[in-house]
Amino acid sequence: MIPHYRFPATTALNHRLPKETLYQRLNPTVALKQAFIGEVQEIHWRHKLAADTLNLASSADYPELQVFDIELKAGVSELSEAILHAIDALIVFPIFYRLTRVSGDNTQVQYQLAYKAPAVAGSDKVKLGRYFASPWLPLPSEAMLAPLPMALDMGQLYRQLLQPLVESVLSAGSALILASLPNAPWQPRTAEPLSGWMDRLDEGAKLEKRITRLQGQLAREKQFNRKIELNRELYGLTQALLAL
Repeated sequence: MIPHYRFPATTALNHRLPKETLYQRLNPTVALKQAFIGEVQEIHWRHKLAADTLNLASSADYPELQVFDIELKAGVSELSEAILHAIDALIVFPIFYRLTRVSGDNTQVQYQLAYKAPAVAGSDKVKLGRYFASPWLPLPSEAMLAPLPMALDMGQLYRQLLQPLVESVLSAGSALILASLPNAPWQPRTAEPLSGWMDRLDEGAKLEKRITRLQGQLAREKQFNRKIELNRELYGLTQALLAL
C-alpha cells in the first residue's frame, strides 16, 4: 500500500519554480525544453525536510530531502523521466516528487523518488540512480493523509520514503519474478547501507531480465538436449537471484 503523507507545516516552502528560471540553469536541449513546454503546467518546491524543520537528527549523507509538486498539462498522461533527471541534477539532495494529472473528472497523483548517492563535500555533482514510482492514485482527501514514517534521522527517513515505492515497482509488471520469490531482494537487510540495498536491487533487475529472456528461449526451443542446458542455466540464475 502506498501511503499519502502529510508534511508538517514547519517544512513548508511553497515556492513556485518558473520553467524559464530552470531553463537558465539547465541549458536544456531542444528535446528537453519541448518536454517541459508540452508536459508541465507548473512546478512548486513545496517542502524542505531537514533536521531544523522536522526536529529530527541530521544525517551526514542526507542532511535534507526536498518535496516538489509537478502539475501535468491537460491531456498529458505521463511525465518524461528526462524532466525529473534534469531537475534532480540541479539539487544534491533527494527530491520526493508528487505528480498530478487530470483523468476524466478525477485528479490523480503519482509519487516518484530516485536513489541519489550522498553528495561529496565541496562538489555539486549529482550521482543519480533509478527512479521508483507509485501507480497513479486518486488524489487523497485530508483525512487520508498519514504522518511521515518514524525515523531516527534524515537518512533513515529517506530510506523509509523509498521503501514503499520500491515495493510497488518490484511487485508490478516486469518485476513479477523478483517480487514473488521468498525473501524477495527488495527487502532491506538489517543495518544494510542504502547504497548496498540499491546495488542489490539493480543486480536483481539485471538477473530478472536474463531470466525472462531465458524463459522465452526455453519456450521456443525444440531440441531436448538444448532444453536441458537452458533449464540448467535458468536454475543457476534463479539461485543467484535468491542469494542476493
